[in-house]
Amino acid sequence: MTRTALVSGCAFLALALAAAAPAFAEAAAAAGAPSADTPPALEEVVVTARRQSESLQQVPLAVTAFSPKDLAAKHIESRTDLANFTPSLITITGGYPSEFSYFALRGQGPAFGSVPGVIPYFAEVPNAISVDGRAGTLFDMASVQVVAGPQGTLFGKNATGGNVLFVPQRPTNEFGGYVQVEGGNYNDRRAEFALNIPLVDGKALLRVGGEFGRRDGYTIDVGPNFAGKDYDDVNYDSVRASLILRPTDNIENYTIARYFRSSSNGPGTILKQFNPAAGAGVFPALVAFPGLATAVADQAALGNRHVAYDLDEFSKTTYWQFINQTTVDFNDHLKLKNIVSYSHLQYHYGYDYDATIFPIGGQTSAGTDPTQAPDIFTEELQLQGRAFSDALSFTVGGYYDRQTLNAPHQGGLFTQFPLSFFLGPIPATLDNRAHSYAVFGQGTLDLEKLGAPHGLSLTLGLRHTWDYSYSATAILAPPVIGEVDFDYTSYNITLDYQPSPGLHLYATSRDAFKAGGVNGPVPVGSPFRDFPPEKLQDIELGVKSQFEVQGMPVRLGVAVYRGDYTNIQRTTGELVSGVVLNVTRSAAKGLIQGVEINTAIVPVHGLTLTAGYSYIDSKYTKVDGPSAALILNGSAFPYTPANKVSLGASYSWPLGALGQGNVAVNYAYQSKFSTAQTNQAQVKYLPGYGTLNLRAGIDGLLGRPIDLSAFVTNANDSEYATGIQDQYIASGSVTYTYGEPRMYGVQLRYHF
Repeated sequence: MTRTALVSGCAFLALALAAAAPAFAEAAAAAGAPSADTPPALEEVVVTARRQSESLQQVPLAVTAFSPKDLAAKHIESRTDLANFTPSLITITGGYPSEFSYFALRGQGPAFGSVPGVIPYFAEVPNAISVDGRAGTLFDMASVQVVAGPQGTLFGKNATGGNVLFVPQRPTNEFGGYVQVEGGNYNDRRAEFALNIPLVDGKALLRVGGEFGRRDGYTIDVGPNFAGKDYDDVNYDSVRASLILRPTDNIENYTIARYFRSSSNGPGTILKQFNPAAGAGVFPALVAFPGLATAVADQAALGNRHVAYDLDEFSKTTYWQFINQTTVDFNDHLKLKNIVSYSHLQYHYGYDYDATIFPIGGQTSAGTDPTQAPDIFTEELQLQGRAFSDALSFTVGGYYDRQTLNAPHQGGLFTQFPLSFFLGPIPATLDNRAHSYAVFGQGTLDLEKLGAPHGLSLTLGLRHTWDYSYSATAILAPPVIGEVDFDYTSYNITLDYQPSPGLHLYATSRDAFKAGGVNGPVPVGSPFRDFPPEKLQDIELGVKSQFEVQGMPVRLGVAVYRGDYTNIQRTTGELVSGVVLNVTRSAAKGLIQGVEINTAIVPVHGLTLTAGYSYIDSKYTKVDGPSAALILNGSAFPYTPANKVSLGASYSWPLGALGQGNVAVNYAYQSKFSTAQTNQAQVKYLPGYGTLNLRAGIDGLLGRPIDLSAFVTNANDSEYATGIQDQYIASGSVTYTYGEPRMYGVQLRYHF
């Protein structure tokens, strides 16, 4: 199927549905379907942002939630897709394969030597190193929720930026399921299924699902080394099984087992700049490889979808996880919940840092130790309850996680000009292990029951965390070993006021930490041997409202926040025992403040308009000494696009015997943002971009349980960078990783 044919087909399907609407209106009314006179209404959004199911409007937190319908309408299939439609959320690839991207939220993202600022959760289990959000993992979801701001007094892992909650569909007591197939351009072929089986009525419930995907890459190698090889391809298999056992009326055991495998040709990174002085102090790169003089111009002539590499790129992932949740209801006021998990992950990949046919920079784990090989065990015990005639609801608990290796070493072979020019590929190994303990508690007091005004409540939370990390790095020498431990206390104070069902006001003050670390080469006793945890303390004011304007339901949520960011970790050059070493240290303080808005309106029955917006203002407020000033003065603050906008429109209407027509249009825009940690970066900002997604379909086709739809993503065919590898000073190159071009296809779903 050609691109022109399918794009035209999408447009024709949308126009045909619109044209057919009046013709089928009479038949729809006769069949009992909602008519144009049906009062418009907003769907209720239920979230688990406070570890229990409740209406989004009742939660005193900034939460962006996506239902299965939202995920389909916006065609969210990856972390970048999710970030495009979430205020203040972005993804960072750093030039690595796009599936390895990290989340950054409100300026809190990946951190050197510690956990990231944003923690993904799957089925209530934190997965700081995980596959969640990658293509092939978002099938059969109940919801995806992005919770902004410092978290910890209710969640297992401490997070300065927030959490992304991936909530899978649970087994139910009804037999059913679905099968979905997809085909599209770039030879896209995908299949997805779920099957729900009540083995024993109400007592043993099973759900099994999976997704399998293949797609050719959109970046092509022109040779001479790997002519015709396609990068940015898709090749994954993902399965999940869930079992609920209820041996008694007050005990539930919920077990999840899942497996994910991916094997692709790696990323299509694009050379944008090359430093003509690279290697000049030892051996000039332009002397070793004269062709580098025209490499940038040669790449520009090829465009952003054609490349030429010297390293055989690939990307392989194997991941499996077991989760068990056991809940015991002692009575209507007291419940015990235990959540335990074990995860196994291995990454093997190779990619060309400089994106040229010359051996300037790169790494590979082909035939060597895996690049990453963590095994992670987590255990969380919660006691939830109510007291004082339900005036107080509380959760107290403990949390433990342990990260070890499932291989002798992590690492690979590295190319780093000029050293590797003389020595060949350089072997490097990394052994990193960590564990964390925490105790936490949070309670909400209904002040109305103590005589305060109606709808007023106070939430207090406290957490204490003990972190330990160990690392051993070996590069052409015996390993450099370092270990460190820290402990710290986090808090949460929230006052919220709900004077009526349609209005909720809240104010919160809280803090959270990113773990500190150790500089292995620095001698014990030096002030630069280790570095303390980063701290973010914020204040957030929010309003959530639901009202009508001339009969049209409107939902509006606004959050305004200000975060004081201290002990910011950066790498500086310091004199240690008479030698200047690059060390990570607390180098600065900063301010991150902004506003987030989410709104939805239903002008007429079947039509829903949505909009999201975020603004971030960030800056360094203090740098600690001359060495920090040298790298930070004039530097952009990373991970903080000033503006993000998302606009959406979806329309659904009955077509009588033909089925239920639906169309969706979604646009997302993100302004320029920086990933640079210092002012020494060659590229200060990645350009902003906007993408347009379209979808049209018919549900219940011809009265059968069949849904047919066509989609176009990035319909404007924007060429936008999602990541950067800035090695301008180290080895000379600056490369970009680009997002997907225009994609289109059709989906057919049969449900029963």
